[in-house]
Amino acid sequence: MFALRDLSSPPNLPTAIPAIQALAQGFSDPSALFRHEVAFVFGQLSHPASIPSLVQTLSNQNEASMVRHEAAEALGSMGDEDGVENVLKRFLNDPEQVVRESVVVALDMAEFEKGGEREYAIVPEAVRESIEG
Repeated sequence: MFALRDLSSPPNLPTAIPAIQALAQGFSDPSALFRHEVAFVFGQLSHPASIPSLVQTLSNQNEASMVRHEAAEALGSMGDEDGVENVLKRFLNDPEQVVRESVVVALDMAEFEKGGEREYAIVPEAVRESIEG
């Protein structure tokens, strides 16, 4: 899995899309933990070629909640791609609470990605001072 990840980054490598397609086949593995890791790697890569398989995974009501959770967050990391936010919004009323909550986080991530800010979370000054001593 990690060798395929390395073939996908940077995203303009000629091996990127074939590696993404090979990784996506991992969503048919019998292990939910492995499928979760595939979605996690897709979130790290944030490659648009992974969007169709992530949407399919998130849409699968029979998929393990932890896998759907990770698929939602991976999509959130690509929130600046056309249509991702609209896809995520379809799951705001999902029957699974963890999926609904993950979609809220993913939509926040998507908003951040579109905004171009350097930091995802702003650390309050008082907390920063206590950390830095």
